[in-house]
Amino acid sequence: MQQPDSHRRAIEIFQDVLANVTQDQWTNATPCADWDVTALVDHVVTGNAWVQTVAGRQAAPVPPGNARAAFAISAAAAHDVFNAPEGLDRIYDLPFGQVPGSVFVTMRTNDLFTHAWDLARATGQSTDLDPEFAAGVLAANKDRVTDALRGPGNMFGDIQPCAEDRPVADKAAAFLGRVVG
Repeated sequence: MQQPDSHRRAIEIFQDVLANVTQDQWTNATPCADWDVTALVDHVVTGNAWVQTVAGRQAAPVPPGNARAAFAISAAAAHDVFNAPEGLDRIYDLPFGQVPGSVFVTMRTNDLFTHAWDLARATGQSTDLDPEFAAGVLAANKDRVTDALRGPGNMFGDIQPCAEDRPVADKAAAFLGRVVG
């Protein structure tokens, strides 16, 4: 799958999980320390807006108080950045250095998919999220996520155990430090 297509698929996966969040679940704890469901969704929306800002664009305005609409609008605008003719080739200045769009879109795709898993887990939904896509995320992370990126203060936790019979999305989450149970 081409990178913009993968990004689009990660958006769809997150959006599908988000669509099933019920009114009483917005304050549920998530696998992300200190974040409830509302904070997790806000983080993803903010990440989408950040893509636009880093690309030198004005972040798309999102309606306050409507997390689903905010996600849809911000995700579409972020996707437009990567899907632009220069979106994957240009260099983006990120807090840790300069990266080409092909790296940045992969980071955002991973973030979307991982937080879709977090959201599913927090709201009691199935974590068996698109097995083929999840296998690709897991394989890519095994190539990129090193021990230097793990542990307190880093982007990922230590690898957690995960039974072989669990969905591949659970295996991807465990690889990134999520406790899958």
